[in-house]
Amino acid sequence: MPQQTNHAKSFIKAPVLYFFAFLSTAMLASCDQQAADDNEVKRYFDLKGFVENQIVYLNEKKPLATKSAKLDGELETVKSDAIDWKKELELFIQADINKPSYAQSYDVTRKDSSTYEYRLKENSDLPVRYLKIVTDTTVKSPTKVMATLLSRNRIYESEKQIEFTCQKKDNLLQISAYSVKGYQKLIFMEPKRFEISARIGL
Repeated sequence: MPQQTNHAKSFIKAPVLYFFAFLSTAMLASCDQQAADDNEVKRYFDLKGFVENQIVYLNEKKPLATKSAKLDGELETVKSDAIDWKKELELFIQADINKPSYAQSYDVTRKDSSTYEYRLKENSDLPVRYLKIVTDTTVKSPTKVMATLLSRNRIYESEKQIEFTCQKKDNLLQISAYSVKGYQKLIFMEPKRFEISARIGL
């Protein structure tokens, strides 16, 4: 198991990364919090189930991760193996669209048997605007996920482009890198742009 670095605490609490935690909280506060019933048939690809399995695995294995965050030009990079992966990957769970109220809200495109694309219909107003999942042809798990999330109300607006990629280890696909970039804007203020990327040593 990798040894914890001196920067373990700063991985979560460093100023730039703490700002990202605020972004996640703001997104949570503005999103539809209705959870999909686990007994319901999934209309769309089960992204939430895959990410939750990854969270369990990563919390058990505690891999060393390197994370860089840039906020309005200020760059900070830290390494740690002491990470709460549930908090770290929360945005990817939010990108899941298997909620009963979302069932008729997305146009589905299948360019081939391994690619799923979901675009929000014009008459819908939901936080997940776009979701693309590319799966491995053998194990049918994601190799790449991309999504656009938008949160907006009278005083606040935030857009995030999120992405993760997976690599195969022991015949299983595991998240090896992820990124989040976008902006947040409060009313009467200039937008703050941010970019976050991380690599996971598996």
